[in-house]
Amino acid sequence: MIALLTGACAGLPSSDQGTGSPTHSEAANSAAATDDDAGKTVVARDLRWIIERLQDGQLVAAREALVAYLKREPANATAKSLLQQIDTDPVALLGKTHTTYTVRPGDTMGALAGRFLGDPLRFVALARYNGIDRARTLAAGQTLKVPTARMSQAQVVDVGGEALPAPTGSAGEREEVHRRRIEVELAAGRGDTAAAAIEQARADAPGNGAWNAWLDPMARRAMAVAQQQRGIALMERRQHEAAYEAFGQALAQEPELEPARRHRASLRGVLVAEYHKVAVVRYRNQQLDEAIALWDKALKLDPGFEPARGYRTRALELKRRLNALDAS
Repeated sequence: MIALLTGACAGLPSSDQGTGSPTHSEAANSAAATDDDAGKTVVARDLRWIIERLQDGQLVAAREALVAYLKREPANATAKSLLQQIDTDPVALLGKTHTTYTVRPGDTMGALAGRFLGDPLRFVALARYNGIDRARTLAAGQTLKVPTARMSQAQVVDVGGEALPAPTGSAGEREEVHRRRIEVELAAGRGDTAAAAIEQARADAPGNGAWNAWLDPMARRAMAVAQQQRGIALMERRQHEAAYEAFGQALAQEPELEPARRHRASLRGVLVAEYHKVAVVRYRNQQLDEAIALWDKALKLDPGFEPARGYRTRALELKRRLNALDAS
């Protein structure tokens, strides 16, 4: 069952490891019909089928199957937990206090439930807590509420902790919480929230030279990461020139920052090709000044780009001849 959830249904286990687990023969006979107390025919299902329906948001069908399943296997802990997650208000089940988490590529609701709630099979409650109908529909960049009622403060910091309250305790304890929170934000590529956490730390210890010794370099990195975020967003919108500039500003703060350095190198070639392509069109339309300006930009990025160099020479010569005709 854990493999089913953390692997986003890449493989389905053949049995449940809990009390009263379904057997191989039960799975083979999962389509057998039974009668409930009201005389209504209900198709017997195994837990794999039920979990798949829960991941697809089919709570009514899954609940009906769970009720039937528990009549056959009343002690099965997994089935009882899944039914409780359907029938219980998720806030009552998980608690009101929460922090937030930004979904990363490869995350699944089951894996996140295992990480933050201690049990991947609590994915139903976590999905309902976030108002998500289909647990399968997680997308990178999506923000989730993560309940903190059973977390230590250190665990909350590791989640991402945008909703983390101001640290308490001794100066050393507060410093450690601030530092860890900022490190988590930077590692996740969230420059803006890292900068906000840095400001919170500065406000907690104004003028503290020992804190500033590590806050100042973190502030520079936060600025760089924020520009990197901006560059990635611009690149995704195909605003290549603005993205190239943003990555340049990021690297001015942190020369080895990745992926800013890699993206900027890639964009250099893209921009050179784009400038040259547009310049050729301008040249053919005898918009020579515009064409020359574009080739200048291309050669500034790549002085060895011969197509731009050759066309620029021809454009200058054509411009000289046209000016001579106009003067005669």
